[in-house]
Amino acid sequence: MMIIKKINEKDYDNFVRKNVLKSFYQSIEWYKVKKDEGKKCELLGLYIDEKLVGASLVIYSRILKKYYYAYASRGFLYDYQNLLEFKNSLKMYFKKKKVVFFRMDPPIILATYDKDLKKDLIWESNQLIESLKYYGFRHYGFNQGFETDQFRFIHRLDLKNNFDEQMIEFSKSTKKNMELAKFRGVEIKKGNLKDIDMANELFNMTADRKKIVAFKKSFYKYIISEFKDKANLYMVYINKKKYLDNLENKIIDDQNKLEELKTKKQHDHVGHKLKSQEQLLLNNIKKWQEELTMVKNMKDFTNIAAMLTITKYDEVVSFISGMDNKYRKFCPKYVMYPEMIKEAILKKLKYVNFLGVKNIFNKNDPDYGMYEVKRSFGGKTIEYIGEFDLPINKFLYFVYLVNRKIKRR
Repeated sequence: MMIIKKINEKDYDNFVRKNVLKSFYQSIEWYKVKKDEGKKCELLGLYIDEKLVGASLVIYSRILKKYYYAYASRGFLYDYQNLLEFKNSLKMYFKKKKVVFFRMDPPIILATYDKDLKKDLIWESNQLIESLKYYGFRHYGFNQGFETDQFRFIHRLDLKNNFDEQMIEFSKSTKKNMELAKFRGVEIKKGNLKDIDMANELFNMTADRKKIVAFKKSFYKYIISEFKDKANLYMVYINKKKYLDNLENKIIDDQNKLEELKTKKQHDHVGHKLKSQEQLLLNNIKKWQEELTMVKNMKDFTNIAAMLTITKYDEVVSFISGMDNKYRKFCPKYVMYPEMIKEAILKKLKYVNFLGVKNIFNKNDPDYGMYEVKRSFGGKTIEYIGEFDLPINKFLYFVYLVNRKIKRR
């Protein structure tokens, strides 16, 4: 007989570490972060005749005043072989908890897409969706945006042996933007709790721009506190001196080219090509000089972007990033992401996970640029099977769905 019961942290952690579906969302650290937030949480084990065959962190959220829904955070970690008993064990456990419905979104891959959006469908996963629906799990659907608790599409890199090998997968525009950021004096450093205020401000700038709800500053503190050295806060800034030096060197270089061109014009026939080259150099020098004047008014160091990453199990995740849009042309993501990739390779991890992307088939989507940036570093886009609800109290679940529909109008 299959039953669900609470499990201690040690047994839970040992099971998760060995499971193919593991992610930081199922880690003990994430469990503690949620508890720090004041969430009601449990670590649950799925047993058949006292043998542990599944596990999940479950987070309870209050709905309909005095009831809850139970959410398996990127879980359940289970092989989904015996769905009837699995469903019955969930119902038996959560009926005693004032739970209206159970929700899960296991990271089971439905399809992968290469940079050209060529699809590789996993038929077994498609069959699992139909089987879950048959046994009473309500599928949210094949959403392509951020409508569900977790992203249904993510972008992930398989890591190579070294950074030079990894760069082969980078697009030409990515390599160009990396050089441009370097030219403009953009640098990166690891931050700490003292940098949280500045990082939070930058995160909020992006949240406001995308019209999404931002996390509270305390949430980032919880992540850093619980994940410790597995959480890295990166601060991206403009180094004024380096920027000025690069601009001055560029002006000198173009002025020397201009003098060489003038000498050449004295000896050669002055054609359209030489005149065009001369005008291009003059335009460039003017542009560099204008940029130089602007930079002289900057602070010695200007924070322009921040990123918080979480390293757990075999991957590093870009959990959140933000930037001051005034400095968009400084290409901060082309400094942040390469740094994250370099560190992941040094730590011999398997993956870099850029997390969510949306509407990847719609170039007119306002966030399509976010997807383009992530896929420009190589890797594949992964589509998961999605989110499922299992009604525990069918009447109250219907009331919940009606209320949600009214609120969204």
